Amino acid sequence: MTATVRFCALIAVLAQLLAMPALAQTQERRVALVIGNSTYKNAPALPNTPNDARDTAEALRKVGFEVVDGIDLDKRGMDAALSRFARLAQDADAVMFYYAGHGFQFNGENFLVPVEAKIDDEVSVQYETLKLSEVTTALGFAKGVKIMVLDACRNNPFVAQLSKKQATRSFSVGSGLAPIAKAQGMVTAYATQANDVAADGSGRNSPFTAALVQEIKQPGLEIATLFRRVQKAVYDSTGGKQTPELSLSLLGDFYLNREETDADIWKRLRSSDNAAEIKAFIQRFPNSFFAVDAKTRLDLIERRGLEPGERAKLEQEFAAKEKALLERVQQAERDRAKAATDLAGRDAGKTADAERALPKPGDAAAPKTADPGERERLARELARKEQELAALEAEKAKLSQERQEREKAVAERINSATMKELPVPQKPLLPAAPGTRPQRQEPREVQQPRVVLDRKSTNILTGGIEAAPEPRSGRAARRPGGGAGSSDCTDALMRAQLGDGGGALKNCR
Repeated sequence: MTATVRFCALIAVLAQLLAMPALAQTQERRVALVIGNSTYKNAPALPNTPNDARDTAEALRKVGFEVVDGIDLDKRGMDAALSRFARLAQDADAVMFYYAGHGFQFNGENFLVPVEAKIDDEVSVQYETLKLSEVTTALGFAKGVKIMVLDACRNNPFVAQLSKKQATRSFSVGSGLAPIAKAQGMVTAYATQANDVAADGSGRNSPFTAALVQEIKQPGLEIATLFRRVQKAVYDSTGGKQTPELSLSLLGDFYLNREETDADIWKRLRSSDNAAEIKAFIQRFPNSFFAVDAKTRLDLIERRGLEPGERAKLEQEFAAKEKALLERVQQAERDRAKAATDLAGRDAGKTADAERALPKPGDAAAPKTADPGERERLARELARKEQELAALEAEKAKLSQERQEREKAVAERINSATMKELPVPQKPLLPAAPGTRPQRQEPREVQQPRVVLDRKSTNILTGGIEAAPEPRSGRAARRPGGGAGSSDCTDALMRAQLGDGGGALKNCR
């Protein structure tokens, strides 16, 4: 039994060891090389390139890239950074190279310029610069997507020096960078079109890098969509003077920012009652299409959260009022009972005094009768106490109604976002007084103009204006055959329609 247990444990350990490489492979490896050269010794300085490089490196780190970065690198520093990047790029799932600084094309080949480079002739071009083809070689060590971003299509500062050699040697010096041959799995983005010049920008970043950093922050953008949005942003910000160019050769989709989109997050939060999560969504996506729904949801949650506190506060407020009112009512009842007792006692004393007032044999003088003014005072006191008690009862009813109205107002305010207003029920018909005939109630959906009948004929007129009667001749007063006149028949017809008997119609045809 012990040997079997040990054997099973050994199998489990071996399975875990075999599974560890598989688990490590599920995590995507991303590596980036970011260089920004600014303080050139033999070329104009580029004030924005350090900011461009730092902002790009920070944006890439936030989306899962391991970044090798450098600012103001000389030839040796650029070679060292590229060598380190190439080692990290081996078997990586995604690699990216970003460069901001001076670059130029020479004989159809692109070169990146270190800060100390002095370009005088063809030899200095070959040995004092970094060939862009070497960067392409380093990117090739990765097994996944390869991205090259070049914000280096600025004006070539070495055109004048190199052009002096053009009379003796056969070479060409062009503006900007030359097109790069397409490679499978490669994405190449230029700050401007090939053979064109890009702007360095007057703000913190160049127009191209400012748009790129902004779009990297947006989750769920496929890389082709991302760079198309960068193109539009640069074109708009430069007034059409600069248009980035994209060369893409991918077989599938790739996302720089793999975070959930606002739609994905809202799909998960739309039924949540966590106010903190809803607030975080609104702060993160203030311009989202779902921000309005999120604010509505947050308002509903906050209203529901206030309900227990508001109801407890309402209970405490009215409990204090009702307690004070109850004490006043009880005191008023005691005062009224005392006044009634005093009056009853006074009436009883008056009766006894009246009996004692009768003359008895042997009495020398009759006793004084009771004062009638005292009884009137006690009666007025009793009436006043009863009025006070009635006023307190009315105040109690008013307080109860006020409480109901306040509770209803709180409920309506809390549930106003979700409750649909119900139609107000119609008041029931009042019962008819005894001995009167109940009136017939006809359903009225839409109020129509009043219809009257012309006294002259049975034609129907509309518009609510009764036609004026016209004089009738004696011949037209009665229908032929001795029947009733048209006016009498019309009145009888109207009474019959209202259910008021139909006997008068027997003489009408």
